[in-house]
Amino acid sequence: MPAILPSVLRSPSRRHLRGAALAALIANIVIVFTGGLVRVTGSGLGCSDWPTCDGRNITPLAGGGGHEVWQGYVEFGNRLLSFPVLLTAVLVWWIVRRTGPHPDVVRRLALLLPLGVVGQIVLGGVTVLTGLSPVTVAGHFLASMVLIAAAAGIYELAREPDGEPPAARGVQHAMTAILVVAMVVLFLGTLVTGTGPHGGDLNAPRFGFNLRVMAIAHADAVWLLVGLTVATVAVTWRSGPPRFRRTLQLLLVVQLAQGGLGYLQYWLGVPPTLVSLHIVGATVMWTIAVLAWARARDHRALLGSGDPGVVLSDQQPPDGGEAADLARPASGATTAGSP
Repeated sequence: MPAILPSVLRSPSRRHLRGAALAALIANIVIVFTGGLVRVTGSGLGCSDWPTCDGRNITPLAGGGGHEVWQGYVEFGNRLLSFPVLLTAVLVWWIVRRTGPHPDVVRRLALLLPLGVVGQIVLGGVTVLTGLSPVTVAGHFLASMVLIAAAAGIYELAREPDGEPPAARGVQHAMTAILVVAMVVLFLGTLVTGTGPHGGDLNAPRFGFNLRVMAIAHADAVWLLVGLTVATVAVTWRSGPPRFRRTLQLLLVVQLAQGGLGYLQYWLGVPPTLVSLHIVGATVMWTIAVLAWARARDHRALLGSGDPGVVLSDQQPPDGGEAADLARPASGATTAGSP
């Protein structure tokens, strides 16, 4: 990897951009999972200060803040993961800068990634300094969902168009509804966890909602989401782009697994292990929903602004220049001065 990275930085290509976007996507999912571990193990204040651990030391010390040393390292380890997450985000931005031309949507998503990760680092510090306020904890999780959507979007937009037609207009509208309801499900999920027993610390403040009422509201939103997805799968079972249909069917499977896991953890009294699995399952569900939404649409229409006939090529510059991707007209597109 150290030997490959300088070559990627000098002469990146579309393949490198997709790989970097995938790395950023995985890194953001992993840090959401470890953030969930911080919460369910009561390690949220294992490092009670920020940016240091205890006001003087960067790393945790035994007994710091009344916590076990392992709890301090759980929190500290989650902080350290911010650096590889930031590295992958900066790598995506760098490759977009060195290749192209790219449509506005790709450039903006690439810029959002590193800026968003820096914002997440600061928000994580605010969360610690506010004693794990459920408002900032919820915001921390939802901001990760935005970054996951950005990384998934770049990963999808950077692929070579395969010529598959878009799904029917009604199916595209249904996918937008599914994505909106998925957002509502995630938001209600943060209210449930912000009301429940896993606040990251025994003394962490909690929302004053009724846990049973919030769990029912969350479950109702999940049922609506599953119903919309079942209907869309039924409509597209034998028609529509194959890539989109496979992604949509996978989305339904993950939703059903998530729903079953949610009911199981509620019936068992919200055990920490199931809560952690449910959190990472939510991020996977959201990722697949974003990809399904994008794959229901025309690839070039998603790229939006600019010349719809310009796509990326992995052809290396003949002069060995720094940008590996050259703009080339798509099939059937014309250039200035041509008929």
